[in-house]
Amino acid sequence: MFGNSRALVILLGDGVHNFVDGIAIGASFSHSTQLGIVTSIAVICHELPHELGDLAVLLDSGLSMQKALLLNLLSALTAFIGLYVSILIGESKEVQMWLLAITAGMFLYVAWIDMLAHLKHDGVHKDHWSVACLLQYSGFAVGFVAIFALGWFEDELYSS
Repeated sequence: MFGNSRALVILLGDGVHNFVDGIAIGASFSHSTQLGIVTSIAVICHELPHELGDLAVLLDSGLSMQKALLLNLLSALTAFIGLYVSILIGESKEVQMWLLAITAGMFLYVAWIDMLAHLKHDGVHKDHWSVACLLQYSGFAVGFVAIFALGWFEDELYSS
């Protein structure tokens, strides 16, 4: 049914990933419409190439185009389950903050693990893996600090 085990792993991983995306979007909309729209745009910009990559892996694992599209769509629908769950439990401000913090942490974890895997298996950096890792994580840290600073000074930015 799934072609091979690689297709099954892609579908399960993508389903969990999309569920977390749905939680992030739902928690963001529960907090404010503006944050929900911004989060939705960010998730869409991330998901389009991600889903195309998943589709390519599914096709490469032996699935037909029709079956790959159907299974990829089914795994994408878990985003709506996450959205529904987070809207249901995200009524209170405290729960919203926890949901946003947990999903942000999950996004950071996935990004770091993905970067680490690419660094370890990328032939260009095999000789200087530690230097490449330091450079990648430094760039990631700069981006994190920039986003943190924007969040920290958000009120001042809106008031000016």
